[in-house]
Amino acid sequence: MTKPFTYAFIAAAAAMTLLTGCNNNSNSNNNGFGQNCGGPVNGLQVLHPINGSSHVNPAIQAVYVAANSTLPVGNQYNFFLVQSSGGQQYTSTFAHYTGPIPKPYTSPPPGSTIYQTVIPQPVGPLQSVNLYWNNGGTGCTPNVIVSSFTTGTGQ
Repeated sequence: MTKPFTYAFIAAAAAMTLLTGCNNNSNSNNNGFGQNCGGPVNGLQVLHPINGSSHVNPAIQAVYVAANSTLPVGNQYNFFLVQSSGGQQYTSTFAHYTGPIPKPYTSPPPGSTIYQTVIPQPVGPLQSVNLYWNNGGTGCTPNVIVSSFTTGTGQ
């Protein structure tokens, strides 16, 4: 009689260990669907808005990043933007960018390639924003925060 209970207990404990092991990152946003997207490509650096910055324009339209090497043609990399108000949206995929980067920005490392990803809807004022790495071509769950910022009042 105790054997079925023991086996059930062991199976339940193993399942809980697996579930908590998949989501033990403090930067996690795994909703349980699909595998985790993992982290960004090596050497990815957010240039604008600067990580941790405050008073970012609430009408921000794009995020600028630098990568050590070029991203693959046809990549589906983007950010999953999560706001403190509960708003969520995916940015466009990263596109090669050669224009001016809005100020203030972090200087890209020498030899890096610059990319832009467009934010489709305005973020709005007084929002804390987390940018999660996403590989849209895989159906994965974004779970790594690459950068965070806070918007100002817009005045």
